[in-house]
Amino acid sequence: MNTRTAPSLSDFTTLWRLWLTKPRQIATWAPSSAAVGAAFVDAATAAPDGLIVELGAGTGPITATLLAAGLDRNRLIAVEADHILHARLCRRFGPAGMLCLDARALAPTIARLLRRRGHEHVGAILSTLPILNFDTPDQRAVLDGCFTHAASSACFTQITYLPGSPVRRHRLERWGYSATRWRRIQRNWPPATLWQYRREP
Repeated sequence: MNTRTAPSLSDFTTLWRLWLTKPRQIATWAPSSAAVGAAFVDAATAAPDGLIVELGAGTGPITATLLAAGLDRNRLIAVEADHILHARLCRRFGPAGMLCLDARALAPTIARLLRRRGHEHVGAILSTLPILNFDTPDQRAVLDGCFTHAASSACFTQITYLPGSPVRRHRLERWGYSATRWRRIQRNWPPATLWQYRREP
């Protein structure tokens, strides 16, 4: 298993080619930076138990940073819909917990994994999905699917390259979620903002 955290030239070229052909499905042509990875580690660490679900794992920079920070492999699920990127994840980390799935239809799979791995709930969701490009029903499907089996304290941390929330706040409120602009990260290309969504009690 290759747990390097720095992106390789191959990571850049693979993302670049996919971004050119699938710009609405691939969020950016560059892998997330170490600073973004560290922020996601902070978000995962805030969840003391339960599964950590990573959405849009790509070439694996966040996955590698989480594992290097000591996250128990049994807690991590990395989801990637693109078959090319999923194959790279499996080669890099091994197939365990690397899922080739559509993030809009996660709830049944999460339920099975919770039973299989002995966890009661999802503790945190970490997303680099291009959710801004999703249709409104698809945005809701991603959130609802992840929160169906989540702890009441669970947080959905979403990266964006714009200052505002990639999911409109009035829609979130209507669906029963709150939104907080959590962290701005300049040491990334492009510079990134992390938003956190929580289910309202």
